[in-house]
Formats: sequence, C-alpha cells, structure tokens
Amino acid sequence: MMSWLWLTLGGAILPFTLLQTTIPLAAWLAPLLLLRFSRTVKARWAVPALALVGALSTYASFRDVVSTDQMLVAAVGGAVLTPIPYAIDRLLAGRLTGIARTLVFPMADTALVFLFSTGDFGSTGHVAGTQVGNLPLLQSAAVGGQWIIAFLIAWAAAVANEVWQRRTTVGAGRTLLVFGAVLGAVLALGGARVALDPPNAPTVRITGLAPNRASSDALMSAKLAPGPRSAAERAEVRERYFMPLLDDLVSRTERAARAGAPIVVWAEASAYEFVEDKDAVVERARSVARTEGIYLQIGTVWLLPVQQAPFVEIRAIMFDPTGAIVWDYLKATEALSDGNVRGPGIMPTVDTPYGRLATVICFDASFPALVRQAGRAGVDILLVPSSDWAPVTDALNQQATLRAVENGVSMVRPVRQGTSLAVDHQGRVLGQDASWYRTDPVTTEHTLTVAVPIRGVKTPYALFFGDVLGWLSIAGLLAAAAVVVLRRRVARTATPDGPADDDEPKRQHAGVLTAT
Repeated sequence: MMSWLWLTLGGAILPFTLLQTTIPLAAWLAPLLLLRFSRTVKARWAVPALALVGALSTYASFRDVVSTDQMLVAAVGGAVLTPIPYAIDRLLAGRLTGIARTLVFPMADTALVFLFSTGDFGSTGHVAGTQVGNLPLLQSAAVGGQWIIAFLIAWAAAVANEVWQRRTTVGAGRTLLVFGAVLGAVLALGGARVALDPPNAPTVRITGLAPNRASSDALMSAKLAPGPRSAAERAEVRERYFMPLLDDLVSRTERAARAGAPIVVWAEASAYEFVEDKDAVVERARSVARTEGIYLQIGTVWLLPVQQAPFVEIRAIMFDPTGAIVWDYLKATEALSDGNVRGPGIMPTVDTPYGRLATVICFDASFPALVRQAGRAGVDILLVPSSDWAPVTDALNQQATLRAVENGVSMVRPVRQGTSLAVDHQGRVLGQDASWYRTDPVTTEHTLTVAVPIRGVKTPYALFFGDVLGWLSIAGLLAAAAVVVLRRRVARTATPDGPADDDEPKRQHAGVLTAT
C-alpha cells in the first residue's frame, strides 16, 4: 500500500514541476517519490500507472494554455514520455553496482528531455527552469547548461532511493557521500561566484515597451481573417486597429529616449501592418531613431495576403542612431499554431558603445542551441522581445533566464500579454513589470526600464561544452545497457537455467525491491 501512496503524492506534486505554477521543491520531491513507486511494484503495474500520472499532470499543466483538443494531445505525449526514464531505471539499475546504479535514472531522464528539446517545443517547461531563483545552483548552467541542473535533480532522486532501500549498507553511505560532495561543490562554487564576482561593469539604461493593452485587446478581439485585401480595406483596418498601437509606441519611445534611454526595445508583435504597406511603419521608426539618436528595435507583425499558414512574418527590426537598419530578424520558431514564417535562426549582432547587442524573439529562447550563438559571438546584452499569455509567461521567463546564465549575457525581455523581465548574466533580476495584468483604467502603459551591465562574460557552456551532458547521458545509457547485456550473457553461460524475469520474487539483489 505504501507504494501507491508514493505514487499518489508524487503524481500530485508533478504538475508543479512543469509548465505553470512551478514550485522549486516539487522538482526534487516528485521524481524521488515516483522512483520509489517504480522500484517497489511489479513492472506491469508501474508503467501504466506512471503513464496515467504523466497524462494527468501534463493535462493539468496545459490548462488555459491551449485548446481542449491540444491538451489531450499533450496528455498523450505525457503518458508516453513520463514512464520512460523509470522503465529504463527498472531495466538497468538493478543489474549494476555502486554509484553506477544511481546514475541510470539521471542519465535516462536527462537524455529524454535533451532529445525532446531538439523538437518543435524546445525546452519549454523543463524542470531546470524551476530552479532559477536558486542563484548558487543556477551558476552551474554556465558550465553544463540547464542539463546539469536536471541531472542533479534526477540524481538526487536516485541517491535518495538508494539510501532508502539500502540505508544500512556501506555502499549506500558511500553513494550519499559522493553525491553530497558533488552537489555541495556545485552550490559552494556557485555561491562563491554570486558573492565574490558579481557584475561590476558600467550600465546602460534600456527601456522595453509593450503596447497599450486597450488597443492591443481591440485588435485581438477583431480576429482579422487572413487573406488578400484591397487598398481601401487595408486602410480601414489600419486606421481602426493598427495606428492606435503605433502612435502610442512612437510617443512612448520618444519619451523614453528623452528620459535618458539610448536603447529602446518594443515587445514582440507590438506593431501590426499588412506586408504591402510595411514601409510606412519602417520609415516612421527610422525617423524616431534618427531624431532621438537611439538604438531602437521594433517588434512587428507583417500580415501576408494568403489564406493558408504561414499567415504572418514576426520580425524584430533594429535601427541605429543614424536611422540605418542594423538587422531585420525573422522569428526562427513557431509556438503552437501561430502560423508564422520561420526564419533561418541566425542570430544578428551589432557592436555599440553599450556593448555587443543581439536578439531573438520569444519562443526562440527556449532552444539552447540557437541562443548559444550569443555566447559564442561574445554578446553582452541579449534582447528577447516576446508575446506571452498568463499561464506560460513564468515558464518562458525561466527559459530566457537560463539562456542568459548559460551564455554569460544580460537579458532584457519586454513582453506583450505577460511579465516583462531583465536579468544579468548570473540570473539576478534587474527589473520586472507585470502591469499587463492590472485591470484599472489608469494602467495604459506597460514599460520596463532597467540599468543593464554593458559587458557580459565568457562561459564554458558557450565556448566549449554546449549540450555535451545531454550527449554524454545518451552515451552513458548505451554503455550501461552494454554492461548489463554482457553480464547477463556471462550469467547465463554460468547458470543457463537461472531465472531471468525482472519480477521474479527472488530478484532483490542490488537493492531492487519487488511488490509488497
């Protein structure tokens, strides 16, 4: 009965480790309890039970994020993926000895999320994001990326279960000592970095602007159908919906510049225009940048005259103080069903008196390999104009924070329909603005103004290691599987009539428990 209690508790905690309403401690407790369950019941019960927990947890974490149909698809994905690392642990760990036995689960878990992150969803909702408030632990991402945090969390679950199962043995104590030493070193070195080597470069004032909510909501409620329009139809839509947004953003940009911000960044999808008429928006922004003598990055949506996806181009266009276009970056990823054209994923950079700047757009920051370009290019400040919605804004901010630490950059993320955030290269919060959620009529401007260090740092993750821990986890699993297969062959040769069933009641060696 206790096994099912662990499943119930772990399943109840698991949703708080995923996409929204995350709790840092839950990320450590959920795998510990679920692994305890997996190791103490027969495999034919453990796998379907974990699949059900994965489905329910994923469904819950996607509430209010996507449609009901999409939630069901996500739940199926959760049902398929959740049992995998536990099943691999069940197959391999009991046939290994010592510390190697505790490494199977973290390698399986890390390999799974690493491979998943290479797909269309990136690493959004990755468990490492739950730990961004733990600055000492967060610093490890500058070496091994978010994968090192994920590995440590899963390893803690395996070590705790080893001690739980074999607490009276010398081996369990030795394993706990090794893990404690590793985790202690990570926290000590991270804490020393935070305390002794904080960012000390001069700062630059950066203002991030999200559009006026009333005008933005009016545009969204219009639900403009895709497809070609006549010049007269475009003019009518522009006058009613597009111009109020643009007028407000231009006015606030001018005020921010005159208040001392040499860099102004608009959130993703701040300004809309039909692609046929985009030059009017570009020229107006160019004029503001030149007149005010600032670096101005605008977030635009160009509506294409087509009726089938992709319907839009989502761009970040940077102007220098002369009004010249420094870059015209096309969003490289597509979140859910946004219907945008995907860009090539080549990050632009520019050297300025305020450091080297670069940009990606919103969901792009959930792809570590894409953003690693910033670290390898020596970027100092990464601009991440974004457009969220309430259930996911924290998860996306967590991912952007991880990218900042991994690549040694400060990050400024002005957000439409979410919480704007800025952090330094160690993950300290420089400023945030959640005014989008205020409903009082006084709140018409959603502005984040922060002082950002103009110099970043080189990180081992960006320059050398990258996602090597993900690949090492895959290689480690293959090696562990090879060892197990070899040992089974040797054992069969020695005792050809011996039992081979994983659920055989006699199989309690190496700390693998059977049903009680």
